[in-house]
Amino acid sequence: MIQFFLALFSVALFAAPRSIEVWFLSAHKKADLENILNGQEIKWSKKTAQLECQEMGDFCFDPQYGLYKKDDSSVSVDSEKVESQKAPSIPAAKSIERDLIQCDPSNYFDIFCGKASQQAKAVPTKLDLWIDTSSSMREMDFTDKEGGCFRKSMMKRLDESCGFNKKVNVMMFDTSIKQASSMDSLCVNQGLNDPKRLMDWIERSDAQKLIIITDIYEFHKDFADFIEKKNGKFRGDKDPLMASQLLDMVDELSRSCR
Repeated sequence: MIQFFLALFSVALFAAPRSIEVWFLSAHKKADLENILNGQEIKWSKKTAQLECQEMGDFCFDPQYGLYKKDDSSVSVDSEKVESQKAPSIPAAKSIERDLIQCDPSNYFDIFCGKASQQAKAVPTKLDLWIDTSSSMREMDFTDKEGGCFRKSMMKRLDESCGFNKKVNVMMFDTSIKQASSMDSLCVNQGLNDPKRLMDWIERSDAQKLIIITDIYEFHKDFADFIEKKNGKFRGDKDPLMASQLLDMVDELSRSCR
């Protein structure tokens, strides 16, 4: 019994990353985007424009507006209720041994739940990079016609010194989190975000250094307090951080993974 409680204490003691940074991306200004696209004409929608509809069962999702009923956008929607109805529940692991494993074959899974075999353990890396690929990221880092985005460009440069999923563990997340299978997947921009799940994933991560790239809309008080209690650092919370600036941070990321 004493050994059991000592094991629990050691898990609690060493849980969560040793170092955490959260980078909040903001949208580029119109002039900046026009320069980035070499003067390509951009059509900007007014706030009164028709809402975008990414179907989620009986509801629609617009990156700027959020969830709404297909036939009546004025009706508020409880996103947590919708999410709980759509996503299958995943029981928490009963064992204190938690290995990285995909517990559900569908898109809704938690890689931290369940117990994996010895061969399923992830290779330890000095740097973990968690990249937001939810719909709201489209405003901050849009995907061009060739399927590119600044998150992908950053990763391609970083790959030269820190191998993709070799020296740096690259994860992508929305309401679920999984290892990025390719750099192209970093520009997907689909799904919602769940700050409660994100905090839970952080709590259970054993990364040495964790850097999370998300959008400024995720800068909530509860999340900020959670990161501050873990002595984490923020970027983009005060001075806007643009997606194009990610390219300037490749050298810093390279030093972190060596």
